[in-house]
Amino acid sequence: MENLLVQLRGERTQTEMAEKYGVSQQSWSCWENGARKPPLNIMLRLEKDSGIPMEKIFYKEFNNYK
Repeated sequence: MENLLVQLRGERTQTEMAEKYGVSQQSWSCWENGARKPPLNIMLRLEKDSGIPMEKIFYKEFNNYK
């Protein structure tokens, strides 16, 4: 399954997205790579900003998919 965070980022850099959501670039990178998932408040904001349910954006994390 395509990483929706990368799609949502589009032409923006990880640093730009991190600044928009008030986190470090390293945190954003970990989310994109599936190493960690963001806190609930960030997931809810991503859901609101994109119009895509957080369960779809973070499919692997919500379904314990490795």
